[in-house]
Amino acid sequence: MDFPFWWKEEYGVEKDRKGELFYYMHHQLIARFDAERLSNYLPKVEPLDWEKPIVQGFAPGAMYENGKEFPARPDNVYFHDLPWLAIEEMKQYEDRIRDAIALGFVTAEDRSLVYLNDSKGIDVLGAVVESSEYSKNKDLYGSLHNDAHVLLGKVTDYSLKYGLPPGVMEHFETAT
Repeated sequence: MDFPFWWKEEYGVEKDRKGELFYYMHHQLIARFDAERLSNYLPKVEPLDWEKPIVQGFAPGAMYENGKEFPARPDNVYFHDLPWLAIEEMKQYEDRIRDAIALGFVTAEDRSLVYLNDSKGIDVLGAVVESSEYSKNKDLYGSLHNDAHVLLGKVTDYSLKYGLPPGVMEHFETAT
């Protein structure tokens, strides 16, 4: 919440190292989660895969202020396209980000190269993955992190047939 994805420079406060801190926070979150799982004799968390089922379901047990529950996710559900977002697009964005890492640069909107092998590299990469206002090229690299949260939140009502409220993964206050 200190460094929201929607923050803009025009708000008058520069968020120095925002992309770096985005990366660091997520890295620490997964490390902590894995440590807690290992201490309870559970395996480390498995990365999500667009093509494989999400084996473990989740019932958040949380409610909105109006008394409606956050949607639960049953075991073994698959990601599906949303009316405005295809899984294939997400895979392409992921591939482009992986290619940028391998090449050591991202391509900015003006087609210039922004190198990742200096002290600002992790900040640039974090901004691209998060797709914050600081991303060098949202059209090329998409909104991988933010859209993944939405896809995970809507995994039980991907066609919007049932009009479920947003899932816990769609709110940065409840996503952890």
